Amino acid sequence: MLRAVQLWAAARPAAAAAAAASPLCSARPYSAAALAWLEQFVNYERRGVPPAAGTDSDAGFDLGRMRRLLADLGDPQAAWPAAVHVAGTKGKGSTVAMLAAILQAAGYKAGAYTSPHIIALNDRIAIGGSPISDAAFDALVARHSATVEAAAAREAAAGQALSHFEIVTALAFKHFQEQQVDAAVIEVGLGGVRDATNVLQPSSLAAAVVTAVGHDHAAALGGTIERIAAAKAGIMQAGRPVVLGRQPEAAAQEVLLARAQELGCPVIQAPDDVQFSSAGSSTDASGSSSSTGSDGTPALLWQQARMALRGHSAAALVGPGEPAELDIRLRVLGEHQLDNAAAAVAAAACLRQHGLERIGLQAVAAGLEAATLPGRFQLCQFQEDADAAAAAAARAAQGGSSGSAAGDAGAEPGPWVVLDGAHTPESAAALARTLRQAFPTAPVALVVAMAEDKQHREICQELRAIHPHVAIFTSVPIAGGAARCAGPGQLAGAWQAAAILGGGRTKGGVRTRELIQASLTAAVEKARMELRAQRAERGVVLVCGSLHAVGAALAQLPLVPC
Repeated sequence: MLRAVQLWAAARPAAAAAAAASPLCSARPYSAAALAWLEQFVNYERRGVPPAAGTDSDAGFDLGRMRRLLADLGDPQAAWPAAVHVAGTKGKGSTVAMLAAILQAAGYKAGAYTSPHIIALNDRIAIGGSPISDAAFDALVARHSATVEAAAAREAAAGQALSHFEIVTALAFKHFQEQQVDAAVIEVGLGGVRDATNVLQPSSLAAAVVTAVGHDHAAALGGTIERIAAAKAGIMQAGRPVVLGRQPEAAAQEVLLARAQELGCPVIQAPDDVQFSSAGSSTDASGSSSSTGSDGTPALLWQQARMALRGHSAAALVGPGEPAELDIRLRVLGEHQLDNAAAAVAAAACLRQHGLERIGLQAVAAGLEAATLPGRFQLCQFQEDADAAAAAAARAAQGGSSGSAAGDAGAEPGPWVVLDGAHTPESAAALARTLRQAFPTAPVALVVAMAEDKQHREICQELRAIHPHVAIFTSVPIAGGAARCAGPGQLAGAWQAAAILGGGRTKGGVRTRELIQASLTAAVEKARMELRAQRAERGVVLVCGSLHAVGAALAQLPLVPC
């Protein structure tokens, strides 16, 4: 795959220019006034969530605040014809992106609400795949700030405090109402049962989706896997369909099934209903490919799979009879994304049964092909390398020598950059597998920054499977503040502890250098220097450990997404 990426980079003269215009390349400016207004409300993403706040207990968040605020705004969540609610520890964002893309491919106006954002707060609120514009966001706040302030004053008088997340969620719901969306796909922020998003109308809920449940946010969700699963099962509503993604923990699966049975919910097991067999990379043995996606994206950046529909999903999408099978392509990479795709397709089948009858196999295939998600194995290169590749391709198009992939004969391009927000042991393991499938022998420089409340040693244990030449530990602000940042020394200690508990370096394996840098930009520059010293094949700088680290990289570094 690496050689194929190099060939593509040299062959597309417009690639760098188009990518440089992408909003993912730099921080998009948006209203300082609107942000300053939001800053007056308590921000638990920055401060840290209190213990047990996501549980259905006296210590849990009070959903009454959210319901009263929405009532003040006219109960916008009651205006949508259809909604899908998505909870889980990992895979939520990918599932939402794929399902929203399927709806768009079917010709529906779909709103998507996700968190946290990668670059700008606007990115949490999207319709038709496009985030709310700066002007629309400012106008949304201007129209409803007085209502929100009055609600906040009422809550304060009763000893309550509206939070930043509650207010952003309520404004997103209002925006979807005002824009008259046909359907809304809503990602849970924390847990489910006491999350601010858990206010959807039973009559509009086409499906509650629970992706893979793991141990993240354990303190806020009760500690054990059973309690975490119970918190996420809280999005289920009596009699409404439930889609269960593949569950790595049997105990979580048992809790989810028991809750669904208690509520009389039809259960669709996504891995059984929508079965994928991976066809791997679409690049041929020579390292080149002539096929592209419908938008011209090079096929080498896709994964191909065979999808077979069975049971409920087959009946809903193609009618009774033989199971339907078709080849699909996804721009999101990694075998774990096939599980997320299965959940999205099963939810799409529920939406069709809910009345959105334009959703069919063609829309499913087109939506899966179109879906993208920044910060999930996102491949980039440095601006200078993209510029050089574009210049080389332009010379070749004019009949001259293309030189090397970097543009100048004899010049070696800098490393690729992979951005991934993996912040659980399970997602770190998936990242390690995907990276080595894409770049089997390339030297890797690992740049890690995490939040303080993550499973540092367990995540490091999984990342060690990459066998990086260097691991550089740094820190980035979490939701704009330092309160939840893990110190670089703390992460280096976790890396060393993982080596001891895992038996240390494997015989004949790479000896990983361990370094600390004060900032992400310094860490990435050091990673480039370390890879340059290897004088081997083109290396990879991997930035991971937090979506906040990914956002910082996109905002601060001269990167061009591929």
